[in-house]
Amino acid sequence: MAKTSETLIFLWRRRDTGVLNRLAMPRRLALVVGGGVLLTALSALLFGATTLHLHRAAAGVYAKLAQVEADRSALSRRLAALEGEVLLARDGLGRVRSEEARIRQWLGVGEREPAPLRPDPSGGQGSLGDVDLEAIAPADRMEADADIPEGESGALEAAGGWQGIGAAAQSLAADLADLADRLRETKRHWDAVPSISPVDGQHSVSSPFGWRKSPFGGRREFHSGLDLAGARGTAVVASAGGTVSRVVRDPDLGRTVTVDHGNGIETVYGHLDRVLVSAGQRVARGDEVGKLGSTGARSTGPHLHYSVRVDGKYVNPANYLLDPPGRQRFAAAKR
Repeated sequence: MAKTSETLIFLWRRRDTGVLNRLAMPRRLALVVGGGVLLTALSALLFGATTLHLHRAAAGVYAKLAQVEADRSALSRRLAALEGEVLLARDGLGRVRSEEARIRQWLGVGEREPAPLRPDPSGGQGSLGDVDLEAIAPADRMEADADIPEGESGALEAAGGWQGIGAAAQSLAADLADLADRLRETKRHWDAVPSISPVDGQHSVSSPFGWRKSPFGGRREFHSGLDLAGARGTAVVASAGGTVSRVVRDPDLGRTVTVDHGNGIETVYGHLDRVLVSAGQRVARGDEVGKLGSTGARSTGPHLHYSVRVDGKYVNPANYLLDPPGRQRFAAAKR
């Protein structure tokens, strides 16, 4: 290539013919053409790099969209399963509420006082007796519910919502705790009622409660208990739970045990052959307190003198006794 001050001359030889070619071009034009070619090459290179980057970015976006769709499908399936569980829970809460009402009716106890589960201007939820599980619709939703697509929250709304089920469950738990307290109190009361036979074996009523002809002299006298005749050494048991208040040797009743059951109720076990408890000892219903015998001046044979006192007054023990399976039915007999 030859160069002049104003003109650029380009020389090249063709390979096929060997002819020498010559091109003369003004210097300024050559610079413009060269700059254009370089700019075009750079633009093409930049465009290619940009296109490759965009393709890669688009591929990443599509992959993330596919993952999001897969997660959404999994969430929808999980949501459907949870909605089914909520419906089952609501149905179960309804059944438990019905059973709770039946138990309360059987026990003769009313519903507990409604109390808010949390500070709430609307008053909160009270006893299950005041909650309609079919129409639980809490005013405020959990934040998670707000993210559930509108078309997928219908069954959850029908079930009363997460917070509705949770409120009902809390109310049910409070009701059952109250009911358990009532049951414990009722059990303590019934445990203190002398309701089983104190003779744990074959026996009969040889002398009932009330006025009778005395076996000692034939005079008319008041008999303060039941005489339960049986074999010497037969187990004598506490007819209810309580505390042994006295263990004495009475001139008439012989070896005698008195059990305090609370609520003003006491039971007395007389003519014992042996005493198996001591004063201050706690006993449960059915615990053995002694052995049937014939001690004391007013005994004509092996039997238990059994008395019940309420607020210091003797009452008929037969009004308290049940007839448990496996024990002989009581039959009045003359001595």
